[in-house]
Amino acid sequence: MTLRTYRHFECENGHEGAEKTSENDQPYSEPWEQVSTTGLRESGRDDLGYMLYICSVCGCEMKQVKQK
Repeated sequence: MTLRTYRHFECENGHEGAEKTSENDQPYSEPWEQVSTTGLRESGRDDLGYMLYICSVCGCEMKQVKQK
């Protein structure tokens, strides 16, 4: 079965973006992971290894927000 997790982001100008992670969580099968984004551009990683993003529209830093 595929497990999907979502992280939602917003910049200071109100533009929104999302990160969707899909991963195989079945035992006894080969593990895999796929990450797709909308409205985001990669900007390195934070201290915990999570991807940092900037807005694909205006280039401002994206902050993670709770889903609306």
